Amino acid sequence: MLNKTKGTATSDGGVYIINYDGELFIKRVQKQLDGLVAITSDNRNYQPMTIPLEGLAKLKIIGRVVWSGHPMI
Repeated sequence: MLNKTKGTATSDGGVYIINYDGELFIKRVQKQLDGLVAITSDNRNYQPMTIPLEGLAKLKIIGRVVWSGHPMI
């Protein structure tokens, strides 16, 4: 897996490495118009999550996944 750590705008729904409240995840991240952040998985076994406004301080974008055995973008 390769990741990019610069230019990590999350409005496009790309796959990102994130740290949320001390836990690492690799998920699709999309900033919504209302300021909330939607986090989804390509694996249907995991339910989508929405980070509330008060939880945004716990969210850190580590980098964007650009390749993982096959291109991601």
